[in-house]
Amino acid sequence: MSKDTEQITPLAAMRKVGITHAFETLLWAPRKHVDYTCLCQACELPDMIDQRVMLELTIGSEPIKHPTKKGAFHVWVVDGAGAEHRLTVFGDVRYTPWKQIPVGDCAFVVCKPSLYNERIYLNGPELVPAEWAHRVMPVYAGKAGVLAAAVVAKAVGESIKDNAVVAETCFAIREAFSGMEEADILQLAGIKGNLALLLYGLHNPRSMQMAEWAMKSARKLAVAYVKHSAEQASHRPLRMLTMIRTSEEDVRALMARLPFSPTTGERSQEQAIVAIARLLAEPYAMDAILSADVGVGKTLCYMVPSVAAQAKGARVCILVPNTILAEQIAGEFRHCFPECPVALVTDATKGVAIDWGENPIIVATTRIFSVAKRAKWHPNLLVIDEQQKMSVEQREALCTEDTNVLEASATPLPQTLALLQYGGKDRIEVDKRHAQQTIHSYVVDQSHRQRMFAKLKETVEAGYQVAVIYPRVEGKSEDDVKSVITAGERFERLCPGQVIVLHGKLSTEAKLEAMQLAREGQKKIVVASSIIEIGITIENLRMLIVVEADRYGVSTLHQFRGRLARKGGEAWFFAYLPREVEEETLARVELLTRTTNGFELAELDMQQRGFGDLGRDGTATSGKARTLFRSIELMPEDFEPADAARAAA
Repeated sequence: MSKDTEQITPLAAMRKVGITHAFETLLWAPRKHVDYTCLCQACELPDMIDQRVMLELTIGSEPIKHPTKKGAFHVWVVDGAGAEHRLTVFGDVRYTPWKQIPVGDCAFVVCKPSLYNERIYLNGPELVPAEWAHRVMPVYAGKAGVLAAAVVAKAVGESIKDNAVVAETCFAIREAFSGMEEADILQLAGIKGNLALLLYGLHNPRSMQMAEWAMKSARKLAVAYVKHSAEQASHRPLRMLTMIRTSEEDVRALMARLPFSPTTGERSQEQAIVAIARLLAEPYAMDAILSADVGVGKTLCYMVPSVAAQAKGARVCILVPNTILAEQIAGEFRHCFPECPVALVTDATKGVAIDWGENPIIVATTRIFSVAKRAKWHPNLLVIDEQQKMSVEQREALCTEDTNVLEASATPLPQTLALLQYGGKDRIEVDKRHAQQTIHSYVVDQSHRQRMFAKLKETVEAGYQVAVIYPRVEGKSEDDVKSVITAGERFERLCPGQVIVLHGKLSTEAKLEAMQLAREGQKKIVVASSIIEIGITIENLRMLIVVEADRYGVSTLHQFRGRLARKGGEAWFFAYLPREVEEETLARVELLTRTTNGFELAELDMQQRGFGDLGRDGTATSGKARTLFRSIELMPEDFEPADAARAAA
């Protein structure tokens, strides 16, 4: 669609972002409001030095390209006292709206006056849209590369003028709250007035005071909606077909056959296994998070209930992020329970037929989505190992209303943490380890590089393995040292025969062979991409460096750290920042030094990143929560006043 068409039919343009009805445009909240109600007179300029003011100016010339400054032009204007001013405006003179104003006409301009040699200059001039002069103008965010902010503003502007559309939007808000009466919604959110007044305050306010009230009220309404939708998501209907009649006796009998003993006591593997079995036996579809930190053995926690469920005839799928981890987990199932049929569904098993008749436990990557669709197969139990690597849509593609879902993660997504708090999601926690583990975590910059690599050399000489993670597989240029391939060649020159390179562009066979060499300890230095992030065990790994650690999220960095000292002992983790980063980014990476507990780390991360979309159909699993209104983004602190009020009540 051309820009001209967008300007003629703004509502049609809004379809690009999923808006198909006029009432939906009024749920696109402004990101801010600008007050154009106060007009400064020319005689007042000496008292308004260095302040942003709005003036009515007469255009004295057409825009003239600046002789020396690229991307700038001049416009001559005359103020109300008859004084001439030369304005310097930045932008492309060919497309500027200043060209649309005839010489001699008046325009409203916002600028900042300054005084130099007893002469007043008008700096940073911005044209005020003529229709917004003497009014409060809402400013909207567009969607980069998809929808211009001006198109959003025009679509909303047309809708707010139509009383029928305003009424429809009020009904839409009631529908979002499951049909509650408007008075009950307002009481739930703790706001006064009515929904129509709130919409007018957002999109056509009479004053800045009204606009500020509307923005605060909309935020409160958004908080109320988040809690309401999360609570609705927690209501699981009674469904007999979801029951998998596993018992405590069943799983204890299986645990007795293991070649090793699970951890016992509070927050142990044994306790988690029994808890999962009990949830599976209930007549409600399980929706639970297995919060098990890296290194505590979460695979066993879901392995035993999965085998018990399969023995009862249930269809079981273990969904994992990559082929290497799938091979590892399938091997663990076969080692612990050789009589239980297990089938791998990965890129490496294309062409291998699955004997659906023997009802194997499926250990799969995302390839299962196409395979299951062709076979019309849906699991009764879906285990998602490391949830941050699977989208909400992918999970839902496998599930029916009767599917029991268990998400296993060391660092739960912010969305999951919020659902635990507001949505009734069950949590099973495991933090008891088989062996004592001490991991030292550091965030270092270029000034500590020499000491960090000296520690690497010391670790290798002591007979241990180290891993160095690089952000790119291939370098952008021949001298790009921050890539797996280039760094691998450099390490090979320094330590001949001791280096293995592992990355996603290797063939499946090459990846599996490289991992086998690393696991067996034949290579002391593993130079890798993020492929080793999830679940992969290299028992002798005692040091790990993440180069350009700012490129990764907190959960990913914690997963990298979790590869260390898997069987206990002391290890060192370095988040290496070779270039300067913003303070906010540094604060995020430094969370790794505050705790080694994955759940605590996830909560700290949530304080920075936000909840995500908390509805059952939500797809944003991290970041600020876009809720009832677009462009109103919520953070955990937005919920604190409401939570405090509820506690006081």
